[in-house]
Amino acid sequence: MTEKEDFVVSKPYQPTAKEVQAIEKLRNSEHGIYADDWNSNKMYIKSFKNNLRLDMYRKQNKLCAFCRIDVPSACVPMHCEHIVYKNAHPQWTFLPENLCVACPSCNVNKGTTEVLSNPRTKVYPKTSAGFKIIHPMYDKYSDHIELIGGILYRGKTDKGVFTINTCCLHRVELAEERADQKMYEENKGSVISELVHLTTLSDQYIDNQERFIQIVKDIIKEYRQKTTG
Repeated sequence: MTEKEDFVVSKPYQPTAKEVQAIEKLRNSEHGIYADDWNSNKMYIKSFKNNLRLDMYRKQNKLCAFCRIDVPSACVPMHCEHIVYKNAHPQWTFLPENLCVACPSCNVNKGTTEVLSNPRTKVYPKTSAGFKIIHPMYDKYSDHIELIGGILYRGKTDKGVFTINTCCLHRVELAEERADQKMYEENKGSVISELVHLTTLSDQYIDNQERFIQIVKDIIKEYRQKTTG
């Protein structure tokens, strides 16, 4: 795992004065904050979301909070991700500590899953122990997840396993993306040897072993064609 992937965000997004005022106006309304307020068209609610996405995208080294894959914002915009599901805990809908950016796949797979260690808490946790999932502001990724050969995700702790299962980090598309990156960045012969070895482990860490084996075969075929052609 690279240093870039193993980030911990030291400081959440700091809203502007106008954004704070807009959020407080919602909080002090008759009904308080609803999860649906996230979709408000009010100017400073929209600016809060846009500014937060840009700020966290930079602080997360342009990587998804959960799979740690580089997602080019020009092609696939990162989602603003509520770490604790906002419909179940609407009071934290605009809490910066509860917001990060995640790729669309991780965001959709995580869905409505409860990630609090104590779902009944009324106070947002300030430490790692408060969450069942890796929190980008409280957890060092490598403490909980290791990347076998830089490609396959393996949980080292209960939190790591929970994150992998919740966000479906065993999906074969992630392995393919990581394999492509390694072939581009590293010695191709060494990467191919590692990939061949990983095919013997893929039944444990990949949701589609047959597809992963075919991906490795295709990479080897392409490599041979380039080196002999």
